[in-house]
Amino acid sequence: MLIQVLVTPHVHKMSSGRKKKVRQYSEKFLKFGFIAAVHDERSPFCLICQQCLTNESMKRGRLEAHLKVKHSAYANSDMNYFKSLKEKFEKRSTIKSLFAAQTVTHSPLEASYEISLLIAKSGKNHTVGEDLIKPSISAFLKTVLEKDDKDVKAMPLSNDTVKRRIDEMSEDIETQLVEKLKSRKFSVQMDEATVRNSEALLLTYVRYIDKGEFAEEMLFCKSLETTTTATDIYNKLKHYLDINMIPMKNITSCAADGAPVMMGKKNGCLKLMKDENPEMLLVHCVIHRENLVSKNISPVLNEVLKSVIKSISAVKANAKCKLLFKKFCEDNSADHVRLLLHTEVLWLSKGNCLKRFMELFDEFSDFLSDTPEMKHLLTVDGKAHVSYLADIFEKLNVLNKQLQGTNKTLVDAKAKIFGFISLIELCQKHISNKNFDQFHWLNKCEPTDTAVQVIVDHLKILASDFEERFSDLKQVDFPSWVMQPVLVDVTDVSVQYQEELSELQNDESVKTLFNIKGVMAWLCDETETKYPNSTSFARQLLLPFPSSHLAECGFSAVNDLLLKKRNSLDIIKRGDLRLKLTKLLPNIKSLCSKHQAQGSH
Repeated sequence: MLIQVLVTPHVHKMSSGRKKKVRQYSEKFLKFGFIAAVHDERSPFCLICQQCLTNESMKRGRLEAHLKVKHSAYANSDMNYFKSLKEKFEKRSTIKSLFAAQTVTHSPLEASYEISLLIAKSGKNHTVGEDLIKPSISAFLKTVLEKDDKDVKAMPLSNDTVKRRIDEMSEDIETQLVEKLKSRKFSVQMDEATVRNSEALLLTYVRYIDKGEFAEEMLFCKSLETTTTATDIYNKLKHYLDINMIPMKNITSCAADGAPVMMGKKNGCLKLMKDENPEMLLVHCVIHRENLVSKNISPVLNEVLKSVIKSISAVKANAKCKLLFKKFCEDNSADHVRLLLHTEVLWLSKGNCLKRFMELFDEFSDFLSDTPEMKHLLTVDGKAHVSYLADIFEKLNVLNKQLQGTNKTLVDAKAKIFGFISLIELCQKHISNKNFDQFHWLNKCEPTDTAVQVIVDHLKILASDFEERFSDLKQVDFPSWVMQPVLVDVTDVSVQYQEELSELQNDESVKTLFNIKGVMAWLCDETETKYPNSTSFARQLLLPFPSSHLAECGFSAVNDLLLKKRNSLDIIKRGDLRLKLTKLLPNIKSLCSKHQAQGSH
């Protein structure tokens, strides 16, 4: 028994310690479509179905059976076929191979410029490079790619470094822009505004033709140190053009708002520019004029508008009242719980404010039923009037937005403005016949004859004011051959353009351009080369800015940059604004060649 007890554990130990046989991969298995698995060389990997088998299957018979049963169509394939599959598999892209296999072509210095450009585009603080971007890249490299972050640490992204990079790239872009403007025609739009600490800024945009497209860029942003007279503004522009050797005669047109300092007939800035360049076209911003028309409402409708504004202010002015109204709207399952205020500076706010008021009209009628303003709006005529105002200002807002944006021309503006005038005249007839289908909110009311007459009178005022304010635009002649050169009857065209247009209408290459790009085909180099006279005339009509919208957007960018945490940023001298607004790309490789990379401190 003692012997049995002593021997039995020994036998058990020997049996449990017996090693399991591990089969090795052989190159001969490739003729069955198998290679050694990348993650474990002891496992066979099928190149056809990309299935990984166990080590027990590392036998000729089992691998051959797998090929014949699951891939019978490839059973008779030769070795060359499977070798090609192996090569393709080894050349496949993976996350690690994308980063590890490629040679480094971008230095940390170049990456520093690229990231600084992104920081400027986003308008973020310069410290975000060291505080967020570098730690984020390091975390990604270590966690996902399992790589060292020494190159990231070597990348200079300190606050001062980012600032220098931004200034250098801004200067490079400005140099590119100036070189382009020295040798080509361009149009200008200008606007001046007051920002922090009552600082007056002048912002100027240019539009020129580059590579068959419109290019719109900020020319400069300058401070008006003392006064903001027309002479001050003109001198700023003239000085900038002179020091950069840009001829004033290259300016084909200038657009600005209707402020006397800009558009004054005797002493306005644009008048001073035209005195030096008589061929220049002066454009009063169409968006500004449209906004002036929208302010022209009758006394009856003005009282209704005031009642709406007072009702909204009654809720918004008091924090408790505002919270109670929000809770009241939630309890009534209203579509909205927030009110929108009307501000004269924000031109679209009037339409948005009225639309939201009508969407919450039932809630207002219950919540403020005792106020005199709401009692006025709850009358039959009062509700009809406010419904009409919400509808007409929504239409005016749509027109305003259509006049905004990049690459807009006077052709576009004229079509939209006079199309809207035709719509107003059509609405007059429909409303006179008590057909309110074109007015969403008014169609839900039952206006009295008195209310209908007030509405018709207002539509007449709008149409008349539009006609008067845009009379100059109506007189601008846009020949049909400029819009449709392929379809126009050549005999109806001026003699000086007939020869070129006759050839153009039989030029399949240029006809294709017009079919694809429409009137913008006049901007293409091919059109200019083949038909210089016609192209020159067409570009004179297309190049002018119809509004000062881009300058307004530029001031919005200024306000975004001058946040509370960045109120010490010198928007005039620093390059942040130009990089945020530009579409040009800085020559980073050239800038890098002037520096020696150094790590952040």
